[in-house]
Amino acid sequence: MKTRYTLDFFDEPDFIVLAINSHAKGYKLCWCLNQKLHFDFAKTTDHKIGEKLWFSRYWYHDQSYETEYELLSNRSKNGYLLPSQKGVNFLLKINKTLKTTEKKEFIQKLGQIPEILLIFELDLNKIKQLDRFIFNDKKN
Repeated sequence: MKTRYTLDFFDEPDFIVLAINSHAKGYKLCWCLNQKLHFDFAKTTDHKIGEKLWFSRYWYHDQSYETEYELLSNRSKNGYLLPSQKGVNFLLKINKTLKTTEKKEFIQKLGQIPEILLIFELDLNKIKQLDRFIFNDKKN
């Protein structure tokens, strides 16, 4: 018998999601982010939704700011992570709320990377599939 969990109440999210358009592959985009921002993205287990949807995922933990970054592909062979954003190639989840000025500076730095064609913040209040950004694969 399958166990099914539902999320009854979802308070204000404590993360932000940036949408990124790029012609580069995920590993190349991570390399560019590592070079420009001095990050250390590494490939981690793919994000699985159901039995058919697998999205490549890269993870970095910045210990100095206690911030986690996760770069996810928006496309898999069988569908989209966010079907309402089919034009977006990647989603960058930042597990920390940033002040408006910090967010603006960060987006400007990302915009200087030649492989990034377009970047913008998603309005999380308008996303119906917000539960797709909750990962339960942390190891203690």
